[in-house]
This record gives sequence, C-alpha cells and structure tokens, in this order.
Amino acid sequence: MLEGLLIGGVALIILNLIVRDQTEFRLSRLRSDLLALNSEEKRLAERRDEVELMVAQIGEALMRADRRRTSLEKGCGQLADKLEQIASITGADPGLDAAEAAG
Repeated sequence: MLEGLLIGGVALIILNLIVRDQTEFRLSRLRSDLLALNSEEKRLAERRDEVELMVAQIGEALMRADRRRTSLEKGCGQLADKLEQIASITGADPGLDAAEAAG
C-alpha cells in the first residue's frame, strides 16, 4: 500500500513538473507575443500621428490653394474691368486679342 502511494506521489510530481514546464513555456510565448503587440501598437501610433500630420498639412495646402484661386479670380476680374475701361477710352473692341489688335 505504501509503495502504491509512493508511486502515485512520484507520478503526481512528474505530472506536476510536466504541466508546470508547459505552462511556463506558454507564458513565455505569451509574454513575447505581448511585447511584439506593444511594439506594433507603438509603431502604429507613430504611423497614425504621421498620417494625422499629413492630413493637416494637406488641409492647409488646400486652404492656401483656394485662397490663391480666389485671389487670381479677383485679379482676373479686376484686369478684365481695367481692359474694358481702357477699351472704352480708346474705342477699341475689348474682345480683340493682342494679335488681332496688332494686325
């Protein structure tokens, strides 16, 4: 009877060591996966910050381009008005371009 308990105890110790070793291996693998996920999260956060900065820069560039377009439209309108004034003063047809006026 004592031998049976001793054999059972040894078997339980061996089983415990095997389970503990497998558990430690799984835990070490989970730790390395967690570290990899943390570094991936940091990399993605940096990437997100870069994208947000790019979006802000693009928005600013679009606003500047729109202001330039508006300014050019206003300038072209003013130029057309001035050309019409010049044409009315000189009696020339404002629809003529420089080549037609010279020829």
